[in-house]
Amino acid sequence: MRTSYLALSALVIMGCDQGPSAKTELDAGPDPAAERPAASENWLRDILSYDLAIDLAAQTGSVTLTVAGDSSTALTLDVGNLEIDTVSDDFGALEHIDLGAQLNIGVPAGGESRTLTITYAFTNHDNFDGWMEEQEVTFLWPAFCGNLYPCNPDPADGATFTMSVTGAQGTAVYPESIPGDAPTYMPAIAVGDYTEMPLGTTPAGTAVSVWYEPGQEANAIAGTVNLVDVFEFLETTYGPYSFGSKVGTVSADWGGGDFGGMEHHPLWHISSGSLSDEETNAHEAAHGWYGNGVRIACWEDFVLSEGIVTYMAARSLEESGVDLWPQYDCQLKSICNSAENTTALLSTCGEIDLINHELWSSTPYQKGAQYLREVAALLGVDVVDQALAEFYEANVGKAARMRELVTLLKSKGSSDEIEALTVAWLETEACPASAATLCP
Repeated sequence: MRTSYLALSALVIMGCDQGPSAKTELDAGPDPAAERPAASENWLRDILSYDLAIDLAAQTGSVTLTVAGDSSTALTLDVGNLEIDTVSDDFGALEHIDLGAQLNIGVPAGGESRTLTITYAFTNHDNFDGWMEEQEVTFLWPAFCGNLYPCNPDPADGATFTMSVTGAQGTAVYPESIPGDAPTYMPAIAVGDYTEMPLGTTPAGTAVSVWYEPGQEANAIAGTVNLVDVFEFLETTYGPYSFGSKVGTVSADWGGGDFGGMEHHPLWHISSGSLSDEETNAHEAAHGWYGNGVRIACWEDFVLSEGIVTYMAARSLEESGVDLWPQYDCQLKSICNSAENTTALLSTCGEIDLINHELWSSTPYQKGAQYLREVAALLGVDVVDQALAEFYEANVGKAARMRELVTLLKSKGSSDEIEALTVAWLETEACPASAATLCP
């Protein structure tokens, strides 16, 4: 993400010589329809998948969640300011308590996965925290999924998605499927007078496109001129993409003066003000590997998403002859000379509200990228690329911590020097680089 805006049946054992409707007292299993446990709180119930159906005209939706089998009879979801209508499974209504932004549900316990369906209504939002009718776009990052559908907004939580969208006053661009485990801010919708421009297909078979609105064709071409090559580099260098076979940039009208992008893979959003910027397009594409492919365990590990991806954008574009490091050096100098500078990696986990914390800044982006640049100077660029690939392979579809990546990097050699760089660049507020020598 680069943006200026603060973004899931019981078994009946039949007697072998009885008819299909006969059950004896000994072999009868539990009656699922009778199992209606009381609603209670449990944020840790594993949600495997979400099937979303959104009606933009009626502003209603339904979500069918598949939850993993569990001994717990509780499930808790964030429901923002949704108006909950029904909560049910295949056997009827489920007990639930709507606490405003929190929905507690009673779910029958058992070893098998279960599905439940919630129907609801949603409202318009105007502060980049849900469906924004005026801009005709959703914005769910970092923890606003509950304003569009019932969800678990924890960045570590991952699930697969299917989506359908109706009632759009224009062309709705959205992924019908997100087949790899993804964070719950990732599903996204953009509506407009869109033209799709196919850009090409990578050797891995990934089709890359850009969607733009009238008057934006030149900017769309400029910003994505190397996007197929970027995606090919990411696939061949870091590992197979996990979110489908069609990807691309979608121009999002966030309002006047907008810039940046949002990592809504496989169809990421780029603000209309940044559509022509190659770095923003490459940055959002790289989130398919870090931030989305490898999720962060908590917001304190923000640098594992943004710092790594900022570095990967530079690596991927330099293969096409685009040097981002002078631009990055100037951004770092600005950070070091301002009150925005902060520590890029925190030691806690799950204790901060990112949007209301000083970590929400450009600091993790630039300090994280410069950190990997310094590590690459020690170990070699190819060694760092290989380490990122190994970490991705081990953690794709999972949540991870930045310190785990540091441990892997240290295993490649120069352990003490890498630890010193980690402390200097990530765990210390002061900039280790002299601002006077940056960005002449």
